[in-house]
Parts: sequence; C-alpha cells; structure tokens
Amino acid sequence: MQGSDNTPGQGHAMPVRLIFSSVSAVLLAAVGTFVPLLGFWGLLLCPLPLAVLGCRDGMRPMAWGLFLTEALLALLLSPAFALYFLLGCAPLSLALCLVPRTKWTGGEALLVCALVSLGAKLALAGAFWALTGQNILLPDMKQMDLALTQFYSNLPPEQSQTIMEGMRRMLSFLPYMLPSLVLICAELDSLVNYMACGAILRRRGVERRPPALPPFADWRFPRSLLPAYLLSVLLSYLWDADTWVEGAMFAVNLKLALNVLFFAQGLALFSWWMDRRGFRPVSRFLLLFFMLFPLMWPWLVFLGIADIAFDLRARAGRRDAR
Repeated sequence: MQGSDNTPGQGHAMPVRLIFSSVSAVLLAAVGTFVPLLGFWGLLLCPLPLAVLGCRDGMRPMAWGLFLTEALLALLLSPAFALYFLLGCAPLSLALCLVPRTKWTGGEALLVCALVSLGAKLALAGAFWALTGQNILLPDMKQMDLALTQFYSNLPPEQSQTIMEGMRRMLSFLPYMLPSLVLICAELDSLVNYMACGAILRRRGVERRPPALPPFADWRFPRSLLPAYLLSVLLSYLWDADTWVEGAMFAVNLKLALNVLFFAQGLALFSWWMDRRGFRPVSRFLLLFFMLFPLMWPWLVFLGIADIAFDLRARAGRRDAR
C-alpha cells in the first residue's frame, strides 16, 4: 500500500523527504517572520510539511522530522520560535497524521483537528505567559499606538486625533474579543491545513490521507446554532459596553463566532446555486471572488441563516422531484 512505512523501493527516498519536509517547515516559519505580505500564510501552513511526511511515511519519520525542524529553528531563528513550533504547530501535524488511521468521517476528523489546533494555541499562550509574563495573543499596545501615530501623521491634527481615539477605543476591546478570534483562527488553521494535506497526498497517489470532506456545496451546519444566535442578539440588547463590559463582550464573541459559520454556509449555498445553474469554472471563480468583498458579507450571513432555518437546498430538491 502506498504511504506505508515499509513500502518497497522507498528506503532511499524517505530521508530526502524527511529533510525536505523539515526545511520546508523552517522556510514557512521564516516567511511568516520576515515577509510581511506573506507572513500570515507562512505561519498558517507551518504544520503542513510534517503532516504530509507523517501521512506518507509514518510516525517515526515524522518524529525525526520534528526533531530536525526544532534543531533548525533553534539555530537559524531562535529557541523561542522552536518552542512556538513545538507547541503551536506540531500538535496539528500529529492530528493530521492520526486521523487517516481512524474510521471518522471528514467532518468528524476536521472537528478533532480544530479542537487540537485550539488546544495548541491555548497551550502556547500559557507557556509564553509562564516564561515571559506576556500574552502573545495580544499585540503590544505601545507599538500599535506608535504605528497609528506614524500612519495618520499626514492628516490634519483634529482629524488625526479623532481617528486615533476611535482606534484606541477599538483596540481596548481586543482583549475581550480573544476567545472568538482564537476560535476562528483555530478553525481556519485546521481547515486550510486539512484540505492542503489531503490535496497534496491525493496528487501523489498516497492512500493514507485525511478523510475526504463533503463537496463544499453540500456543507451544512446544525439548526442548534440558531438558538445560540438568538441568545447572542438578546444579550447584546440587554447589555452594552457602558453597563457591563464582560457581558457585552460575551455576546459579541458569540455572535462573531456564529457569523463565521453562517458566512461559510451562505457561501456553500451560493456555490450550490452556481452548480445548479451550470456556471463554468471561470464564471464560478469570478462570482465567488466578488462575494468575498466585505460589502457582500452580511448577505452571505443572511443566506446562511436562512438555509439553516429553512433548508433551502432540500426544498429546491423536493420541488424539482415533483
């Protein structure tokens, strides 16, 4: 079977793949650190090389790959970054290697990977807090204030002062928004690496890979999200930041996390509609790109809520059957 630890003829190629995977992980970390325009994607994809190595060659090569990656990161970047990779990236790589060995569906495997990613981020924040006394999930407010001052320095003084006061007020709420932001980051982290890992292994003909996800046009979230959304709306009416900051921020966190799921379902519904209408790939890409503009986000959230509440795709299918 392809992808097994003892595949004939793979003995000489496996060390090459091990070194290549470790170097790729280090390069992604370096991109995430030193290339501002690509930094987000570099850090996001750090778990991918070792995950592909583990799925293809097994757990032992992956363990050696992790050891080599840690050594290179400590030597070339810093021991702190090696710790970041060990706690923040390696757990997701391990999860992606293990899910092909289970009988889980794609949705169940992705959920487990998201929980692992979330736990890794919390463990990483806890470790750095214990070592440095600082929360790495929060930006340095002094640096942010300096950056704002430099960015708006060309504006008239009164206009600059008004904008900066609004930005400072918004940044002051950032600590309260951490739960939803970390949750969304874990979901995105696991989804991107899960899909990329499966796509790479599929192209290479490796059978042991994460279970396939359903087509995006078929994605659905449970109706139990609707009562939670109603609760967030009710709480936002009962409390505001002037009466009870913690209660208001809980409502905002809950609404933000749910809106991301509604947005995904709305985009899936739009993709299903394009499939139903027979749009060509170029037209699909252009329309999806247009729907990703911020102006369209509220409409996609509304479509997602409507699809969860009324199951629009199933209704259309029953109408077609009649």
